[in-house]
Amino acid sequence: MDTHRIPMLFGLPEAEELTALRAGHINSTFLAVCGGKKYILQSLNSSVFRAPEAVMDNISRIEAAFSDIPEISVPHFIVCEGRNYAVSEGSVWRMYRYIAADPETSADAETAGQLFGTFIRVMDGQTLNTVPAIEGFHSFDRYFAALAAKNGTGHDIMAKLDRLRSTIGQIFTGSLKKRIIHGDAKPDNIIIGDTPAIIDLDTVMYGYTAIDYGDLVRSVCRGKEPDMQAVRDITHGFAQGLGGLLTTDEVKSLYYGVLWLTGELAVRYLTDSLSEVKYFRGKSSAECRARAEELLQQLDVFTAYEGELKEIILSEIY
Repeated sequence: MDTHRIPMLFGLPEAEELTALRAGHINSTFLAVCGGKKYILQSLNSSVFRAPEAVMDNISRIEAAFSDIPEISVPHFIVCEGRNYAVSEGSVWRMYRYIAADPETSADAETAGQLFGTFIRVMDGQTLNTVPAIEGFHSFDRYFAALAAKNGTGHDIMAKLDRLRSTIGQIFTGSLKKRIIHGDAKPDNIIIGDTPAIIDLDTVMYGYTAIDYGDLVRSVCRGKEPDMQAVRDITHGFAQGLGGLLTTDEVKSLYYGVLWLTGELAVRYLTDSLSEVKYFRGKSSAECRARAEELLQQLDVFTAYEGELKEIILSEIY
């Protein structure tokens, strides 16, 4: 079916305007104008999300959890014929009303921390579909094994990543509590408008709180030295959003989430640099290698500043 006609599956007029949005790595996303109103139209990447029904079921559960939360919102997908998605020629499509962003405002570090902390608190006690959105997502062991199988990365880099894998295995054990987390926590997944909105809910999963915290810190600290004020702001906001939810062991694990997510992303980019079919759409092998090298340098910085980062975490969370 012509993409302009996909909105008709949701009971809307054919799109009179359709603009491809290139910000995301995974799904095909469009800004659609239907009957003079703006919508986000997406086709799920079936090679990444192999159980789209489970993804959309989770999103329905998330929408319900946030229905009475005034300070934060999530996208509300259009339901047609009892489902919040439609299937056309084997592709899964979904739509939601366009969320207008304030052009003068973006999510600062403290706001991002607070919103993702609030997300974890609001979802605490909820349940997700038993089918994972992405099998093995955020499994460092899985990503490391895939990279090792490529046999194209230098010994020193593999040794460094293997040491990190061992550390992660020692910190994140079966005794550490798992919660419902966003799974892709970064300021880019926040829209600041009349009510702040958290978007890109496909990766919501059961996981360690340190994963979301680590991804937040990684995403705002990309220089040769970590921006300690930004880390402090993220951590302060994160603590406010969580409202005292974490156990002592979870708080102590947060620093290692920073190492985990930085190293994991480096591994994934290294693997893509050696692969013909890539997870990160539109990236060349050279671009993937360059991004991996940036992340490995970032990992070295976070390791060198372990003491300072742990002090910020302990002082802001407690």
